[in-house]
Amino acid sequence: MEALDRLLALVCRELGASRAWVEYGSAPPPEQAVASTIRDGWRLCASVEAPTAEARELLDELATSFDRVLCDAVADAPAPPQPSEAGETLRQTLDVLVERIGAQAAWVIDERSPVVWGASSHGRWLADVDRARSIGHALGDHEPSEVIGWMQGQQLPPPPAELVAHLPTIAAATKTVPAARLLVTWAAIAQASSQPGTWTWNRDPLHVMVRPFAAIYRVLALFDAPFSPLHAETTLSRAVPVLERLVTDHPPVDPTPKGARIHAFVPRGR
Repeated sequence: MEALDRLLALVCRELGASRAWVEYGSAPPPEQAVASTIRDGWRLCASVEAPTAEARELLDELATSFDRVLCDAVADAPAPPQPSEAGETLRQTLDVLVERIGAQAAWVIDERSPVVWGASSHGRWLADVDRARSIGHALGDHEPSEVIGWMQGQQLPPPPAELVAHLPTIAAATKTVPAARLLVTWAAIAQASSQPGTWTWNRDPLHVMVRPFAAIYRVLALFDAPFSPLHAETTLSRAVPVLERLVTDHPPVDPTPKGARIHAFVPRGR
C-alpha cells in the first residue's frame, strides 16, 4: 500500500485536503468532500473546505493519472459483502414489478428506520432513507428546475433557508443520478409517511406511486413517463403478499457507511 499512501498524500497536498481515502459505496460522499469514480462502486475521496468544481476536476485528473495505483488497491481490497439470497430474490421481484407496470425503479422502505429493504436494479442509488426524508421535507413542492437553478446560483428569488444547507449534498448526488429523478424520489419519500392508502404524486414528466403494506412498509415506484394508475395499483396490490413474505425473510440492507474506508491518509499536524 506504499504507492497508495504516496498518492493519498499527493491528493491532500494538491487539494489542500485534511484527508484522502478510497471507499466503496453508493451513497453520496460527505458534504465537505469531493469524489472521483474509480470502478465497480469504488471512488477516490478528499475532504476539503470548499468542494468546488475546480477541486473535483483536479481530483479527476489525479485519479486518471494514477489509475493503475488505484485499481491495484481496489483489487487487493476485501470484496464488498454479497446480498443474501432472500435480498437478491426481493431485488429480482422488484425488477419484474418495474417491468410489468412500466416504472423506472422501485423500492421497499419502512417508516421506522433509515434502511432500504429492497431496490430494483435501477434503484440501487437510494441508500439512506433518513437522508432522503430529511432533504425531501426541505424540498417540499419546489420543482426540480428551481432546485437545479439554486444549485447553479442562477435562480431568483433565493432558496428557502431550510434547503440551503442541503444544496451541496444534492449537487454531489446529482453527479451520479439525474437531478429530477433524485429530487422527486426524495420529496415523495418525505410525503409518503402521511399517506394512509395508495398515493400517486405527479411531477410531470415524472410520477410516483406509493402503496402501503403491513402497517409500516411502503413500496414506492418511480415512473419517468405517463402511466396507467389503475393498472399499476392493481399490479402492486397483487405483488404486496410476495413482497411482505420476502421482507420478513431477510434483514434490511444497511445504509452505506458515510466515510467508510479501505485505506486513509491524514497528514500530521492537520
